[in-house]
Amino acid sequence: MFIFVLLLGGLALWQAGTAIYHLWFSPLAKFPGPKLAASTLLYEFYYEVICSGQYTRRIEKMHEQYGPIVRISPYEVHIKDADFCVEAFSPVKKLDKYGWWYRVFGGPGATVSTEHHDVHRSRRATFKNLLSPVAVRGFVPTILEKVKQAGLIMSHHAQMGRPINMSNLYRCIAADTVSAYALPASLNLLDSEDLGEEFQSGLRLFFEAATTMRFLGFLQPLMMMMPDIIFKRLLSDPAKSLIKLIRTIQRPSDMEKSRSCLIECIKTNKYREQGDFRERLLQEAEQFIVAGTETTGYALSVTTFYILQNADIQKKLRQELVDAQISLNEDDLDITVLQNLPYLSAIITEGLRFAHGVGSRLPRVNKTGDVQYRQWRIPAGVPVSMTSRLHHEDPQLFPEPLTFRPDRWLQPDSKQLRKYLSPFGLGSRICPGMHLAFSEIYIAIAYIFTHFNVENNGTTKEDLISVHDLGAPFPKRDSKGLQVTLQLR
Repeated sequence: MFIFVLLLGGLALWQAGTAIYHLWFSPLAKFPGPKLAASTLLYEFYYEVICSGQYTRRIEKMHEQYGPIVRISPYEVHIKDADFCVEAFSPVKKLDKYGWWYRVFGGPGATVSTEHHDVHRSRRATFKNLLSPVAVRGFVPTILEKVKQAGLIMSHHAQMGRPINMSNLYRCIAADTVSAYALPASLNLLDSEDLGEEFQSGLRLFFEAATTMRFLGFLQPLMMMMPDIIFKRLLSDPAKSLIKLIRTIQRPSDMEKSRSCLIECIKTNKYREQGDFRERLLQEAEQFIVAGTETTGYALSVTTFYILQNADIQKKLRQELVDAQISLNEDDLDITVLQNLPYLSAIITEGLRFAHGVGSRLPRVNKTGDVQYRQWRIPAGVPVSMTSRLHHEDPQLFPEPLTFRPDRWLQPDSKQLRKYLSPFGLGSRICPGMHLAFSEIYIAIAYIFTHFNVENNGTTKEDLISVHDLGAPFPKRDSKGLQVTLQLR
């Protein structure tokens, strides 16, 4: 008992000592913000883990109280200033990622969680050509195939007079597309009886667990030691299918028979790192599929919801698609024709502004020199973060920011406005799969509103608005998703 009390007292003294240092002696002591947030990570832990991804909302309140720069943890400052962030996160800046923040996404070998700028540049170079706009255009027939498969499911629901959960359907399209792009085969969630609902629940669980493990990283080695027989019992069937599919990269014979894919591109690249290269491939594949499913599916759901809220928007969109005379039933679809349709592009751009892409903040670290923001000098090596949503909903940049207005992107100054739109992040760490996501969104929206009359079936904003920012944006737990009724055109 005495030893227990002694240990408890020592822990309390250590916590008190570190809090005193962070509040009065740290290089960040002078920055504005809540004293509790500055003294301990437990403040962020409460909002991120106990309240499940609520710290972004709390940071927004901090800015309202303290101004454009706030200290949000003992080690990090957050800036709400779109012009500064566009400049500070410029692609020409050699910025590192904040290792503590990103360590839970994809493992240390995944490009998304790579901390150092030079290592990231090398890793990203191994697959940049396969994710270029030209390469993605060559994948359009596969995207169209997945969308048409979803169209058959929608047609069946229309004929039966049953509503359909488009949020689930969109995430199935996204998961099947991105897995087919990354791996020798697709997850084929569009063939699942529950329309991928179990897989999508597993994705949310993954993001929640990743957020928790950021604070409890010391448990990761213990989890890695868990026997396979126990670990597998904790997995859902779709999660097991994903792991089985990814593991095909360990069989060279399968890879040689497969078409070109992202993993094959990385595997055959001449630039190899020291260490377990195969493990890196697994991490890259897992992260690419997880990230490419949730964000794209959510963006499609949000965009479709707001199209359905306004009859004039629907009318203009349908008319533009009819006038363009684009055949979405042929495999030789020219995606650039779709992407050059001004009103469709405006709708999708506004949809991405509402969906935000990455839901939570994006911390970066400049290790080469101090960062100057107004009168504040941020020491080199201090993580500086921004949040896309706070810019996307800034009334100074986007008047009536909570009103879905595609026309704002058709004005003479819209090109200048686009620099403040960052659903895929900013700078040299911008999402490498953005061109694939764009193609999926363009084809899905064009196909659905060409082939179906779509009506909202009782879905409200509360079913889609992001409430939990867990790396990706998630609506409330009891959300029923985007429910619609359909009629064939």
